[in-house]
Amino acid sequence: MIYNYYLGLGSNIEPRLNYLQNALLKLAPFGRIQHKSSIYNTQAWGNTEQDDFYNAVIEFDSALAPRILLETIKRIEVEIGRRSTAHWGPREIDIDIIYCRNLTVCDVDLMIPHRYAAERRFILAPLSELDGNLSVDGRGTPVRQNLRSCQDSAQVSKLDLAW
Repeated sequence: MIYNYYLGLGSNIEPRLNYLQNALLKLAPFGRIQHKSSIYNTQAWGNTEQDDFYNAVIEFDSALAPRILLETIKRIEVEIGRRSTAHWGPREIDIDIIYCRNLTVCDVDLMIPHRYAAERRFILAPLSELDGNLSVDGRGTPVRQNLRSCQDSAQVSKLDLAW
């Protein structure tokens, strides 16, 4: 079975772009990157006393089931150089499973769709760019509508960066 995932990528430790690019290289053996959003410069969410992030979303097809993909992602983050920091703190790389087409998971350590996907502008903007009709809020509301009504006031701006 092939799963159609949307993965969120983020970094706010330099070199941010290199960390995002390295994540793509490390993910490639485990599936096929179908599409990449633009990269967005975003204010930190949660713990706001830190540098801005580069965030993006990729559409990723993989034969890895969600739990195995999560374990693989965590291993990739460590390989890239992620160190444990404060909750919502600075990070070299962060890779999250945002959505998986035709699948819902509700476990303590894995929620698909991601529990905050419909509340975070830095997820909604790049996700809407890839497929604004997806629904990640559990109510069937399209992502583009979630983005328009999002209460998150963090600044999110699309960058003109090739990756």
